[in-house]
Amino acid sequence: MTASKSERYRDIVTGLSVLISLGAVLFTGLQWSESRTQLILLMKPSVDFDIEDDPDEAPYGIAVTNAGPGPAVIKSVTYYFDRKPVKDSTDFIDTAKLKYGDTKNMDFDIGDTLAVNGKVWLLAHKKKGKDDQKEIYRFIDVLDNNLGIKISFCSIEGTCWEKCSTKGFCD
Repeated sequence: MTASKSERYRDIVTGLSVLISLGAVLFTGLQWSESRTQLILLMKPSVDFDIEDDPDEAPYGIAVTNAGPGPAVIKSVTYYFDRKPVKDSTDFIDTAKLKYGDTKNMDFDIGDTLAVNGKVWLLAHKKKGKDDQKEIYRFIDVLDNNLGIKISFCSIEGTCWEKCSTKGFCD
């Protein structure tokens, strides 16, 4: 049996329709992939450290900030004293021989989130007045010469990065 001209024409039209449909599905998939990539880039957190070490201007300390358009999911925070890791901020205060009553500290738990435009003080000195000047200078000296903090963080999509507060202190 041979197919008539109209049946062959219908088969060709059907085949072209299927090819056009498959092309449209492929094009839509590529557009979705590109949009997803752009969204991931747009949601990347921008985590950095803010070190306030001017003895004439409070506050004094080190904070972690997120200036990116997406939240940062904290995976770990490691404190270093003289380039050696310590357990946490409390252990850092002990190792650096800072005064507990004068030093405020905060530790993140795994999975905590640093919000967009968020700022969290990891170590800060509680100023008490002019009598406190010697301890302020001691605290600032430790910040500038002995402290390193490495933070590992991820975007909500799961891409992760690390950042060190002082180059060469977190190795």
